[in-house]
Amino acid sequence: MVKHNSFEADIKTIIREPVLILFFIMPIFIFLIFKALLIFGEPVLLEMTGFDLSQYYSYVLGVTFLISPMMLGTVAGFVMIDERDAKIYELIAITPIGYVNYMVNRLLFPVVGSFLYTILAYNILNVYTLNRFVLLLISIFISIQAIIMGLLLFNLADDKVKGLTYSKGFGTFNLLALADLINNRWVVLVASATPFYWIVRLIKYYDVKTIVMSVVIHIVWLGGVILLNQSRSRG
Repeated sequence: MVKHNSFEADIKTIIREPVLILFFIMPIFIFLIFKALLIFGEPVLLEMTGFDLSQYYSYVLGVTFLISPMMLGTVAGFVMIDERDAKIYELIAITPIGYVNYMVNRLLFPVVGSFLYTILAYNILNVYTLNRFVLLLISIFISIQAIIMGLLLFNLADDKVKGLTYSKGFGTFNLLALADLINNRWVVLVASATPFYWIVRLIKYYDVKTIVMSVVIHIVWLGGVILLNQSRSRG
């Protein structure tokens, strides 16, 4: 019942803010735009320049996957910032149980949404074949990244104006997934310390080492933002 009421409150908050509606539905439009560009734009690009985009489908798919956690994480972050401004967060977080339930309720929405959007993006683009286990693993990692984005925005932004600025900056994280294209070991080293880089790596190189590194990096980042959130909540 609490989760149901919380979900209804989230929907009302999103509907009240046009920017949040945009962030929520934008991934679908981006998936469709990317698909249209691949269908109609890729042949033109190949004919005019000789550039074969099909060799980079793994990067296209990876960057497309990364759109949903950024967007839905931003929505969750804005909802929590809005409730913090309204002093709701402080009231709910008085007890440890209340605090945990609050965070779970607020982050469940982007987690489920990002998971479903990942599968949707894979089927809409339909440019690269992944086995079911890899797709499931990537979907889980994308869901974790939605939590990371939401908590980072919530803890770094003092208000919704700053939150909007931060959310735009978060978009640059997607570029880290393309680090291998630069072919610079230092750029790759920096990118590999972030979870975003490992989505494309999983698509391209499905092996034990890549899986282990992906799991470790995501756990470290998730643990880090949770500790940051707990530290700020106590402060």
